Order: sequence, then structure tokens, then C-alpha cells
Amino acid sequence: MYKAECAKPHRSQKVKDYFTSEDPGEKNFAKNICYTECDVRKDCVVYALENSEIWWIWGGRDENEIRRTLSVNAEGNEIRRGRYPQCPYCSARTGQLSTKIVELPEGGRWTTAKAVVCGECGTEWKSRSSANAVDAYHAKRAAKRERLANKKKASSRKRKPSSKTIVKRPRPNNDSLES
Repeated sequence: MYKAECAKPHRSQKVKDYFTSEDPGEKNFAKNICYTECDVRKDCVVYALENSEIWWIWGGRDENEIRRTLSVNAEGNEIRRGRYPQCPYCSARTGQLSTKIVELPEGGRWTTAKAVVCGECGTEWKSRSSANAVDAYHAKRAAKRERLANKKKASSRKRKPSSKTIVKRPRPNNDSLES
């Protein structure tokens, strides 16, 4: 019945309140419970991402880490930051993340959704804003690689073969110096 460590009956209300606290020490205590004792941390953080739970501690991540992963501000609006999302479960860098389109079996207004997949741990979550940020990261990296390749190609075209001939002289033999 109770899978999440924070929801188990043996936890005091005071400890449960740490998951919604503003105090940095209490937040760290709550995160530590997630990382060291909870068996469903991955499910918890994926739930928070897919349901835009941008407040409190979820799966060992605080609201700032959740918002950064979702690329949203405190109001939940998508924003572009200087930092790109990392995997919320294993902290893999953005270069290890990829995006894909997934079918939504429940249908409704939308039949597909954008999802992000971590190449390191396999964590997958549906989030348009996270997927947009990951795609923007990969597009920026590809443009940078292309610029560098063009620059290298242009510099190799500018080089002209040297008209100077370099003559190597033989090195003196140490045996002839001993006599």
C-alpha cells in the first residue's frame, strides 16, 4: 500500500513536513530520505515531471531542480535559461538526453506527446518543455560543430604548398668524435 518512504505510517508528521519545508536543512534531510531509503524515487520524480509538480521535494529533487528539468519558472510557464536540463534521476548531462514522440493511449485532445529519455539510466518522462530544451541544446551543439568544420575547411583551403625545400643534414656520428 505505502511504497514511497515519505508516505509510510512510521514517519512522524514532522518528518513528512520536511518535504514541503522552506528550510534548507529540512529540505536536505527530506532529500536524503529519498536517496537512501526510498525504493520508488524514480517513479516519484517522473510523476512530478509529468504532472508539473513544481513545488516541494519529489524523488529527491527540490522545486528548483524540478523547474530546471522542466524549463519552467515558478508560475509553470516555459522559459529558456542559460542552463539545460539534466536527468532528474541520475543527473546525466543534457548530451545524454534524447527526445521522442510517444502515443497517448487515453486519447482525448492530444494523441501524442513529446518525451525525454536518458541514455544513461533509461528514465523517461513526458514533457513538452523539457523536450524543447533538449532539442534546443542538440541544435546548438550541431550548429557549433558545423561552424567549426566550416572554419577548419576554410583554413585548409587557404594554405598554399611551401616553395622552400628543407634539406636535412646528417647528424654527426658519436663514434667519429671519440678518435
